[in-house]
Amino acid sequence: MSVVGKPKRLAKKVARRMLERAGIDPSALRVRHEPVPAEPTHRYANGLSSELPLSAAELWKRHTSMPLVVIVYGGVGAGHDAWFRELRAEFPVHFLVPAASAESLSVPAEWFTPCGFVQDAARTRLEPVLRWVHQHWRRCDLLFVDADQSLPRAQDLLRLQHAAHAYDVDDETGIVTPGHRVDGGFHAGFDYDRRRGAFVSVGGAAPDYGQDSMPRFVLTALAHGTLVRADAVDRVLRPSSDGELATTLDEDISLFVGRAWHQGVRTLSYPTVVLARHDLPVPPVTPWHTAWLTDRRVTNAEGARRIIFVLNATSISGGIRVVFEEAEGLAVRGFDVEIWSLQGQPDWTDLAIPVTTFRSYFDMLVALRKEEAIKVATWWETQQVVWLASVTTGIPVSFAQEFEAWFYPTQPVSRAAVASSARREFDTLTTGSYQAAELGALGIDSTIVPVGYDPRLFFPLDRVERKEGTLLAVGRSFFQKNFRLTAEAWRSLGDDRPELVLFGYEPDILVDERVNYEMRPSHRRVNELYNEASAFVLTSLHEGFGLPLIEAMAAGCPVITTDSHGNRDFCVDGVNCIVVPSDDPQPLAEAITRLLGDQELRARLSAAGLRTAEDYAWPVVLDRIAEYYAGVA
Repeated sequence: MSVVGKPKRLAKKVARRMLERAGIDPSALRVRHEPVPAEPTHRYANGLSSELPLSAAELWKRHTSMPLVVIVYGGVGAGHDAWFRELRAEFPVHFLVPAASAESLSVPAEWFTPCGFVQDAARTRLEPVLRWVHQHWRRCDLLFVDADQSLPRAQDLLRLQHAAHAYDVDDETGIVTPGHRVDGGFHAGFDYDRRRGAFVSVGGAAPDYGQDSMPRFVLTALAHGTLVRADAVDRVLRPSSDGELATTLDEDISLFVGRAWHQGVRTLSYPTVVLARHDLPVPPVTPWHTAWLTDRRVTNAEGARRIIFVLNATSISGGIRVVFEEAEGLAVRGFDVEIWSLQGQPDWTDLAIPVTTFRSYFDMLVALRKEEAIKVATWWETQQVVWLASVTTGIPVSFAQEFEAWFYPTQPVSRAAVASSARREFDTLTTGSYQAAELGALGIDSTIVPVGYDPRLFFPLDRVERKEGTLLAVGRSFFQKNFRLTAEAWRSLGDDRPELVLFGYEPDILVDERVNYEMRPSHRRVNELYNEASAFVLTSLHEGFGLPLIEAMAAGCPVITTDSHGNRDFCVDGVNCIVVPSDDPQPLAEAITRLLGDQELRARLSAAGLRTAEDYAWPVVLDRIAEYYAGVA
């Protein structure tokens, strides 16, 4: 359900009438400008965007801007005259001020209306403000300003108003709130911490990926600096019972934001605009909030728990394969499971569950928010879709196989986008302690359940003999796989280099008379390769888990690996594998020579690997995953 588009054809007429009523010639505000060059905005396929360019805001102001009513509460006095004049010089603005402050202002009386219901932050209430605006200045956007805090400048107001009207592709954003700086710390909005049942401030986390600079949708807000679109004021219903729950304007605004979400009106925290504050009151979680945010149905008519896995793609990938395994395993365990994706049924594996396909994330979102289910984001781009689709229906889960900022080592905006997409509203499931620590640094609690392997596919084959002097590796050029290290170490062995068997779908990755590339082998053939090789090597810079390592161990193949973070929970150097540095080919070359030349070492690592793999078989892991989702429900 989208917010009704603002009446653009009436905007200029309303602004002109407003100015004329205030005794101002509208032509006095007409300024001639040279064309403003466009600036780049990073907008992702899921609708997430970086800040909107100031140049775009200025163009929007010239042609489409809406008039404003600014509600100024708190200690308004003569010291605010210059600010009143600054805003009036740039915008068609009318001010509501406390009745007691009227005589202290020296600006023209037609600029403002003194009101008894506008007082300080504790005594100003939202309902009479909205009622008055509807009576006298309808079709105007509203801005709430606490005169006892730092004041938004004209450019701040422009950016807030432009974001309210232009940020959202689906035009559902109706409320925008700025970032705040308090005692040197930065506040980029509030998350609802699902595990603690409380609102918590977002901002200032370390490491800093730039996430605090990214706009983010929020479920609550403070009054100071908050801008509300005129059509949002028209649409949002606010039952009188809310008045019994709120005791301050901040709490009024928090409840208004919640009601807005139920009417299809989004609230955006826009930290491009930053206002200083003396303090940061955290909105309380009222019984109304608790009922809204925690009382969710996620079962079908027969009482089975529903789960919808949301993917960006179904193409060949270890992470996507894990999602398919979990989906099928949960279906066997009595869950009602669906898979939704931007791509159709995969052709590289037999998937028993049909894939529901959408042309875009926006189409998917509209359908998904109607579903009463546990909705599982499986990639960072799907997190915003799942989050938005779960604001009023279902339970959002983030399945973080890895912290995807690793995919963008040279793209700071994308790293910021990944970090900002991790939210406390999700119940977060991850696959290892390393990812849990990365998420924990951002304030995200998570449950760890590892990835599993299929013991029906990967196991020792008595009929297959290991080929002495044969090295096996995954042949992929993706930078995280760091195949360059494997190739350099292997080449450095010269005439003593062993036969190198590679598998994957990039046969030209390494051309040599001693290289044999297996193109897209079946699971059965991969297991044979694990059973034939003297050793398996994987030199990734980073892995969320490192599934090929556990598959090789399950087949009894000795393993050489790097510390790729996600494998720390099950790879122990000298016990069940050999761990080498990820940036030096010499130690890897030495490890290959040592392992291939020491049959006793290979036997010891093989036996230990088999014992390790027992704890990671899918039947064992899937029981834990089913227990996790039952707990979420």
